[in-house]
Amino acid sequence: MSKLALLFILIFTSMFVAIFIIGPSVGVFLYELVYFLNPHYRWWGGSIPNVSYSFIVTLAMLVMFIVQHKKHQHNILARAPEVKWLALLLLMYCAVTIVAVQKELHTKFLIELIKLYAVTYIFYRVLDTRNKLLVALFIYVVGCAYIGYEAMSVGRNSAGRVEGIGTVDAPEANGTAAMLVPAIPLLIYFVWRGNWKLKLATLIFGALIANGLILINSRGAFLGGIAAAGFFMWVMAFSKYKLPWQRMMVMFVLIGSTLGVIRFTDDVFWERMGSIQNSSSKESEGSGGRRINYWLATFDMVGDYPFGTGIWGYQTLSRFYLSEELMSDRKEQQTKAVHSMWFQGFSEVGWLGIGLFFTFLAHLTLRVRKTKKYLAEKGDIENFYLVLAIQSGLLGFLIAGSFIDAFRAVVLYWFFAYSMVANSLFYLSSEELTDKN
Repeated sequence: MSKLALLFILIFTSMFVAIFIIGPSVGVFLYELVYFLNPHYRWWGGSIPNVSYSFIVTLAMLVMFIVQHKKHQHNILARAPEVKWLALLLLMYCAVTIVAVQKELHTKFLIELIKLYAVTYIFYRVLDTRNKLLVALFIYVVGCAYIGYEAMSVGRNSAGRVEGIGTVDAPEANGTAAMLVPAIPLLIYFVWRGNWKLKLATLIFGALIANGLILINSRGAFLGGIAAAGFFMWVMAFSKYKLPWQRMMVMFVLIGSTLGVIRFTDDVFWERMGSIQNSSSKESEGSGGRRINYWLATFDMVGDYPFGTGIWGYQTLSRFYLSEELMSDRKEQQTKAVHSMWFQGFSEVGWLGIGLFFTFLAHLTLRVRKTKKYLAEKGDIENFYLVLAIQSGLLGFLIAGSFIDAFRAVVLYWFFAYSMVANSLFYLSSEELTDKN
């Protein structure tokens, strides 16, 4: 048995036992680790028992949540009123089963989506203290650092990308890179507000993550990373709500980032990033141009299927809505994916479904803004920037996800949960709101 396999078994066993001793929050941390480690698809995974570790952890979390549900009454759904729109979206997916083009595949992935909703709900309920939320976010950073380590170990292929190091729901390069993007503002926050041990660990993890993003060479993740880091640092630099030495920290991050870019990037990276503008028109022969044509075809498809085509519907119908030229760029493929989370959702659940999703995002954004405003007025600047880091991470993933099929991505729903947890923990209680209004 390899050292990594032995380490995984030791960590898994100890944390699994801790779920029943400490509580279901430990299950959340272990679930995150298992997701990123993805043991059955690693070179060291062949020497460990062939069981579903994520299912075992989920079952343990659920059992302990039921046993200890009276201890987890802070993050009730009443504190997340925006969640009703997310619930309606799930109901829409269930209803679309009737008209789904690929009923068997739709049902299969619908079951996975229901499981994701269940896990997201447990995340929301059991991360009911600031410390638990911080640990969950730090474990996310640790998981992303492991992906960065895998990228460094595997190296680029002949196409200048790193493939085969992702997770169960994001195995390909662009999906893998997208999940690293939300870690960027979290890294800045932990380096800024952590103690010296946390700062040191975060700097090491940050180097692995940044190097991983460069090696994977995803243009969508590049744009998402700039947006996530840029939004967080813009507020840090220009907001009137500041902590001591805050602008100095911004300068430190800018200088460190610049030096890191000079040190780790190469011609292959910049050639690919430089093609973003050239491939952005639909007349372009590059992948960016093809994507725009894939997106535009969704409107014709939903015109014929107003309630959506169901999961895997776009791929099934793509040959009827895309030109022969677009379908023949890879002759062995008879189907095409839409390559955008927004148009993926649009094709799967139609106008009503994507409308529910946008409504949820709008309400969640409004709640986050109210939370930050309340924290700022209260003078709790520390948590103000913690909420901002989560918001920036979600923003970065949404931008990176604009170029991949990430509408039902695990990481997306995790950040929904983190955002709703932050709102519940730091915003006024419903009683205080009622009195204030």
